[in-house]
Amino acid sequence: MTSTVIVDAMGGDNAPVVPVFSSLEVCNENPDVKILLVGSESLIKEQIGQAKIPKNLEIIDAIDNITMDDSPASAFRSKGNSSIHVGMDLLVEGKGDAFFSAGNTGAIVTAAYFKSGVIPNITRPALATSYPSVDKHKLIILDLGATIDPKPENLFDFGVLGEAYRFFMTGLEDSRISILNVGTEENKGNKKLAEAAEMIKESTLNYNGFIESNILFSHPETDVVVTDAFTGNVALKTVEGLTETISQLIKAKIAPPQLAKVQTFVFNKVFGEVFRNFQYNLYGTAFLLGINHFVGIGHGRSDKKAFKNAILRLKRYSERNFTKKIADRVKAVKS
Repeated sequence: MTSTVIVDAMGGDNAPVVPVFSSLEVCNENPDVKILLVGSESLIKEQIGQAKIPKNLEIIDAIDNITMDDSPASAFRSKGNSSIHVGMDLLVEGKGDAFFSAGNTGAIVTAAYFKSGVIPNITRPALATSYPSVDKHKLIILDLGATIDPKPENLFDFGVLGEAYRFFMTGLEDSRISILNVGTEENKGNKKLAEAAEMIKESTLNYNGFIESNILFSHPETDVVVTDAFTGNVALKTVEGLTETISQLIKAKIAPPQLAKVQTFVFNKVFGEVFRNFQYNLYGTAFLLGINHFVGIGHGRSDKKAFKNAILRLKRYSERNFTKKIADRVKAVKS
């Protein structure tokens, strides 16, 4: 079964080099994947040079480029021929099964919101990913970047979307839903969190109370953690940055800098499996839940490994009818 993934060649800190060569490698290694590589045709071909373009890779020209500094709203109005907009148009037109970009998150969410639209029974989309804890339990966290200042009803919908995502991955119907807060007591937090908690309590969802960030990755005893995009994004980047810092400190204790190969070898042998669980490039992409089409969003600093893993993950999930199953589960929970 051949799946088509639309890839933004201009998105990310290392574009177009990393998106282009990641796409080339994926196509050469996986004949059952077709990639529509969207971006400046001249820049893409300049990167490819004399290399042979695989039959399962097609270049789609997009003359505009949305930078990380662009306002999502103004970019949506003024850069309609950008790689993000053209890629989303191709997805909505049915030319691909999924769209991936490591570009401006706000611009991707805005384009997806207006071009794809939200699914029935959902007020706002949310960006979600799953992370392991010490007990190897997979924890779903959302929102990580789609809705900065959500209303209580939006947070409730994030809980519904998180439950649907876990149901898709596991088939389990016992998902515990928690809300990220500064304390676990019911009187902690702001009015918005309190109202969202009441909404979840009164629904068919399995509400599991407030949760503090210090136990998210140890023994969270929950399955889905709901938060706003600002808090979620800061928490995620803090964890990733701290993980990288700790790994560097350990390597420095293993051997002096001039013995970098020794550092890496010993570190990977002793600690590699643990730290790999928290490497963003292992997963490659978070999923924009709650819209009518399948969209993955990666880190701006995504490397080749992250791009390749993102593309292949989108392929696998699209073949399992990810978007439809999420929408069907949302409907079942909210009906």
